[in-house]
Amino acid sequence: MPRAELRPEALDLGTKSLEGIEAQLDEVLQQLRRKVRGVRGSVVADSNGLTIASDIREGVSPATLAAMSTLIAQSAGSVFENIEMPGPDLIMMEGPESNVVVIHIALADVTLLTLMDRSTNLGVLKIEVGRAARGISSALGFTSSKDRTSLSELFIMTKGGLLIRHYSDSLRTDLDRDALSGMLVAVQEFVKQTLASKPGALNQLRYGAHSIFFFRGTYTIAAAVAKESDAEALQYHILDALQDFEDRYAATLESWNGDVAAFPGLDGCFEKVIKG
Repeated sequence: MPRAELRPEALDLGTKSLEGIEAQLDEVLQQLRRKVRGVRGSVVADSNGLTIASDIREGVSPATLAAMSTLIAQSAGSVFENIEMPGPDLIMMEGPESNVVVIHIALADVTLLTLMDRSTNLGVLKIEVGRAARGISSALGFTSSKDRTSLSELFIMTKGGLLIRHYSDSLRTDLDRDALSGMLVAVQEFVKQTLASKPGALNQLRYGAHSIFFFRGTYTIAAAVAKESDAEALQYHILDALQDFEDRYAATLESWNGDVAAFPGLDGCFEKVIKG
C-alpha cells in the first residue's frame, strides 16, 4: 500500500504547490550555509563522484569538490573496513585556511561535502550537517522507517490562535468534520490562554483519545496530532519547518491581516513534515 500524504483541507486554504527535487536540494544546502557561520559552500555527489547539487560561493569547481567528496568517503570507508570497525559518521580534514567535512549518506548512497572557515563552530556544524543529511535523503525520496511519524493533523497558527494553515491525512485519523472543528476550537483556545505567554518548547493537550503537541517559533505555533512516541522526532522536523517559514515571512507575520495569500511558499516550507 502506498504511503499516504497529508493534504491541505478546505478551510479557506489554497492548493498545495510542490517543489522539484533540485529546488529542495538547493534549499537544504542554502539553509546549511545560512545557519552555520563560516560555511563557504557545500556539494552533494553520487557514488560516481558526479555533482547532484551544489551551493558554492567560492572560486572552487563544484565538480572537483564532488569527485573529491566521493573519493574521501570511499577511502575512509576502506580504512575502517581494513581495521574491522564500523565506518565513520563524519570525516574532517583540516587545512591552513579552511576545513572540509564529508559525510556519506548511506540511505541515499550520496556524499555531502562542506567547505568552511577554520573558525567555524564544529559542534554547531555537526548538528546542521546531520540535519542537512536528513533533508537530502528526504528530497531524494529516501526516508528511514524510524524517521517516519504517525502525524495525522497539523495546524499552523499565529501565537494569538489565528489559523494560517491546516493539513490532514484521512488515512491516519479517525476524526470526522465535526470532531475536527471541535479540535480546532480547543487548539485555538489552548494557544490563546496558555502558549502565548508560557515559556517552554513543548506542550501537550489531550483531546479525547488524541494527543496534540505544540511547537513554537518566534511568531507562530504548530499543533500536531500524533502518537506520543513520535513527539521527539516531530519536534525536530516541525521546528525546522517553522524556522524556514518564519525566515521567509518574518516581516509579513508581524502584521499579518489573515490573508493566507501573503504566504505563497507556505506549503513548500512544510512539505517534508507533512509527507512523513
